[in-house]
Amino acid sequence: MPAIGRVPTIGAMDALDASLLTGAGALALACLGLSVFAWRHRRQPGWGPWMLGSVAAVLALSLSPWRSSGAALDALLEALLLAWPLAMLIGLRRFHARMPLPASARLDAGVGLGALAVLMLGALSPADAGLAALAPAAASLAVHLYAAAVLFCAPAGRDGTTVRLLGAALAGAALGAMGIGLATADDLAGLPERLAVTGVVAGLGCFVMAGLSTQRTERQLRESRRRLRWLANIDALTQVPNRRHFVELAARALSRPGAGACALVVFDVAHFKAVNDVHGHAAGDRALRLVARCVQDALRADDVPGRLGGDEFVMLLHDARTSAALAVADRIVQRLQRQAAGSGLPAITLSFGMVEMGPGEPLDEALRRADRALYEAKRQGRGRAGAAEGSEDQPVFTESQRMGLRAA
Repeated sequence: MPAIGRVPTIGAMDALDASLLTGAGALALACLGLSVFAWRHRRQPGWGPWMLGSVAAVLALSLSPWRSSGAALDALLEALLLAWPLAMLIGLRRFHARMPLPASARLDAGVGLGALAVLMLGALSPADAGLAALAPAAASLAVHLYAAAVLFCAPAGRDGTTVRLLGAALAGAALGAMGIGLATADDLAGLPERLAVTGVVAGLGCFVMAGLSTQRTERQLRESRRRLRWLANIDALTQVPNRRHFVELAARALSRPGAGACALVVFDVAHFKAVNDVHGHAAGDRALRLVARCVQDALRADDVPGRLGGDEFVMLLHDARTSAALAVADRIVQRLQRQAAGSGLPAITLSFGMVEMGPGEPLDEALRRADRALYEAKRQGRGRAGAAEGSEDQPVFTESQRMGLRAA
């Protein structure tokens, strides 16, 4: 072995020392890659323990040519070998905080402290050569197998499968080191074998951590995009499609094969400005949310609601005529007035304008006809529903009907 205080040259090293130093360099590059990844991407929970464990593994491999140069250095190497599997396990617990891994972080710490106690027992018993040689190997094997057992019990699933494979690799490498140690040194596993295990598994762990973090980043990006699409399509206050998305959904519904006659209904809250002025804008927002909820409760799965803006809403009723639309409007108003009375809101009335869409009629034209029907119904009195027949240029308005229990 190289002498203390002298940096061994490659020529003075045996093949194992050279391999361990090469592994230390490769692992250091992997750690550097992880650091750059964490710096350029959103830092994930668990990065701290992972990086500390990786640094401990790099340091252990880098100091490997000086092993057996002194009891203090050997004890340091043994302690560094214990750090990596426990740091990996703690990092995975933080990274997958919702994954039901067995045991707990407190037990992880207890296993680590117990392994350190075994190391100290061996170091403090130099007279007993068997105990001094067996204690470090037993402590290292116990820590590696404990971490492997916890990881191997991860639940099924994409991330769980990756974690279980890492646990299996950790157990296989630890048992392999033990087998080599029994075959070559008549003990559980020598320090060189355990150093080699740490290098192999730590390198694999770096790739697994980068892969898990990349997968989570991609999932978070997809979720962010989904939320952005939702925000772009759904009115934030009432949770119904906004005008643009309503037009998209309605056009899709009208283009379905076999789509029958459809009724288009435009309606607004009567005297909504007075609600805001007298009761405050918070009450006005509550009223709009209540209107939207009552509309959604009254519609079928094929029907399409939407908010055009302000206090004005719209509904596309699939396979329905104006008579059916009138019945739907009355149900909405009665439901609305009952719930408003129980929620401390003033009496709310709605005014409706409805049309039956002609074959191939553009949606924007039908919206204009329904809007004119709404204004005609409001001209005859608030809280009423009226329909428009005929073309946009020559509409024919039916006599409006009073809606709800408290319409005025």
